[in-house]
Amino acid sequence: MDKISAATGAVGAALIPINTSDRPLGLVVSAGVAELMDRYIKEGWYEHDRRDRGIPRLLSTGITVDQDHTSPEEMRRSRFYNDLLGRCGFRWFAGVAFDAGEDNLYLAIQRSPKQGPFRPAEQRRLLALRPSLTSAATVGRELGFVRALGISDAFEMMETAALLVDRDGRVVSTNKVADKLVGGQLRIVNRHLIADDRNAASALRQLIERAIVNADAGATMMPPVAVARPGRRALAVYAVPLSGVVRDVLAAVRAIVVIRDLEECSMSPEAHVRNLFSLTSAEAKLATRVASGEHLEFAADALGIAYQTARNQMQAIFAKTDTHRQAEIVALFARLQGARPLHGQSA
Repeated sequence: MDKISAATGAVGAALIPINTSDRPLGLVVSAGVAELMDRYIKEGWYEHDRRDRGIPRLLSTGITVDQDHTSPEEMRRSRFYNDLLGRCGFRWFAGVAFDAGEDNLYLAIQRSPKQGPFRPAEQRRLLALRPSLTSAATVGRELGFVRALGISDAFEMMETAALLVDRDGRVVSTNKVADKLVGGQLRIVNRHLIADDRNAASALRQLIERAIVNADAGATMMPPVAVARPGRRALAVYAVPLSGVVRDVLAAVRAIVVIRDLEECSMSPEAHVRNLFSLTSAEAKLATRVASGEHLEFAADALGIAYQTARNQMQAIFAKTDTHRQAEIVALFARLQGARPLHGQSA
């Protein structure tokens, strides 16, 4: 992209998905437009991109420029051209369409006001780049998939089940440990990981969706979903977003799903929940007692802490376990332990 920008007298370029919902997933940008594209995503301009009016022409001819869809007067009045482009020192662009596997992208080449618009002769030269862009994108997509497979293999070496999922939540690869665990209450149907239990199925779908759209893999890990198994401890399912060289608009894999078999863990219930949900020791002790159906006031007395302290700890427990009341804690811990939840417990 740097070479294309230099050859066309532009500041920089970015690879942008034609589908607006794919744009926050991790754009590939050159250094010259990094600030511009950062604002483009963080401030939500990708949802109101005035240049999207040129997409029909982009799809039919392979290229679009500002002159195709915006008059000079509209540029003077447009917030997109002034509040975004103008503040970052840009004005003109050319978009060149190409395919990367199942994805439709375009290379957005950005120019400053001084560099001026792309002339017809320049547009014809840019069109000649389309086959090369498609080839480069295909290679980049395959390299990202190979790197993701390497992560999956690393989990296998640690005897941990792992599945790779794409932007639509479809399973594109599983390691051998996962193949042994998946089946029964947790299955792959039509390339999607599902749970038989309705509540677990809904929570699992939301977990994977959140991992796919979460571009910050360094963020706090989301609580796992417990998939109950009759007479056995649950399977704990995590979903982790991929980042860096493995995750961008060219990547076929968006997240990795990790499954832990709690039947194979010899930890105490308290240690289980502490590790699964990143609870402190004090929070794990309180959560274990509350999950048994014990009233919060009695649990606080037994642990030798003030009732208000217990209330504060419960708020942290709710946040970390993605629950909202005691009954949900009871049901969650029952699934983890492979037991039936206690009935008649109040929040």
